[in-house]
Amino acid sequence: MRNRHKFAFMIGCLMVDMLAMILGTLIFLHFVTNIEASWGGIVFNKLIPITVLSWLFSVTYFRLYRVDKLFNLEEFYGDSWRAFLTQRILWHSYIFFFHDDILYVVMSKANLYQLCFLLIYFLGSRIGFTIVINKLKRWVKKRYTVAIWGFNKTSIELAADLETNAYFIHFKGIINEDSDIEYNNKKIFGKALTEAINKAAEDKIDELYIVTKADFITDLNYFFELGDKHCMRLKFIPDFSAMSKAHFSAGNFNNFHVIKPRYEPLQDPNNRLVKRIFDLAFSLFVIIFILSWLYPIIAIIIKKQSKGPVLFKQLRTGKKNEPFWCLKFRSMYVDSGDESQQARKGDARTTPIGKFIRRTSLDEMPQFFNVLMGSMSVVGPRPHMLKHTTDYNDHIHNFMVRHFVKPGITGLAQVSGLRGETKKVSDMKRRVRTDIEYVQRWSLVTDLKIVFLTVMVTLKGDENAF
Repeated sequence: MRNRHKFAFMIGCLMVDMLAMILGTLIFLHFVTNIEASWGGIVFNKLIPITVLSWLFSVTYFRLYRVDKLFNLEEFYGDSWRAFLTQRILWHSYIFFFHDDILYVVMSKANLYQLCFLLIYFLGSRIGFTIVINKLKRWVKKRYTVAIWGFNKTSIELAADLETNAYFIHFKGIINEDSDIEYNNKKIFGKALTEAINKAAEDKIDELYIVTKADFITDLNYFFELGDKHCMRLKFIPDFSAMSKAHFSAGNFNNFHVIKPRYEPLQDPNNRLVKRIFDLAFSLFVIIFILSWLYPIIAIIIKKQSKGPVLFKQLRTGKKNEPFWCLKFRSMYVDSGDESQQARKGDARTTPIGKFIRRTSLDEMPQFFNVLMGSMSVVGPRPHMLKHTTDYNDHIHNFMVRHFVKPGITGLAQVSGLRGETKKVSDMKRRVRTDIEYVQRWSLVTDLKIVFLTVMVTLKGDENAF
């Protein structure tokens, strides 16, 4: 069931989705009544092929119809809408290339009808697909049966994952979860596993996951041959839960199995490219439309209220522990004391305009130039002074993990109420935990959400901003 029926389901989804995209294009063509000369026959003659090609590109890029991994309904929904959005962008880009009236392209009645049809289709089809896969097990007589042998923390997590996403398999659970036998040596373990494989074959299990300690996984050829004899697929998974309480991230490098301490989305070059494009676009927007008039106003007020430069430059810790010059509007008097000392509430070193721009976070605006130059990102862990980095690294476990990515103007910690002076090490520990959570769970949607929350917090007023 896992291969044949899943493949048939995915092919069916692909064909129905493709027909819907083509039908949507035919609806568009049907309602285009005012054909301007600038459109030309080439646009209409190529719209169907462009629809097919743009949809195939989108679903291939997001790997929407994958059959080589466990089916996850939530991922299928998410990838469906990502592919749909990408296809719409490509489709409209093609039309706009030949027709420069963007308002006509986007706001036309034909486009509105097409978009409504496709949105209704994708919503209805995904509900329909969900109903189909939930009933598919009842329609299939011979089901693909999967089980786990080995009762430990890793096998429990694997069982939860298989049970949640068991749309195309029949998951029988952990077959020895009621056993209280402890395997003290490899000989006893090998005998017990041999009996388990023979018993699983009698129970018609097609695929058996064997989860055990890494040092017990020996003489694999013997067990694989035994599994082959019963026409059963065996898969060994090492259990590292006894070695560490942390969750590992595993992957492959060429022919080597690699275990990493955490998952980092920004290790993927595609994700880094997406984040950099967002940083460039957002920083250019702010510099052109906001800083172009805000910078001179703040600069004049700063120069009138106190002597010294408009910008305050300070060496801070960046990505990979490399220092960079962080830019801010100067909010304190020149030569007012130790620069490494954190700002406090009611700090006498702060100028009148400095109190305002620090409270409203306007002092951070020049850091968009840092983003443009590549030393910072719009969203990321806030950069610390070099001395603070050294001090906290000696006291906080995993402190430097936050420097695996570029520092940001705002971050998850800042919108989570962890901004401002850190009077105790425990305050910094909470901030570091939040920063590491961001490193592990980055996505473009997360960045957009943090930017939105930053604006909301700034407009509302942050009691930790001073």
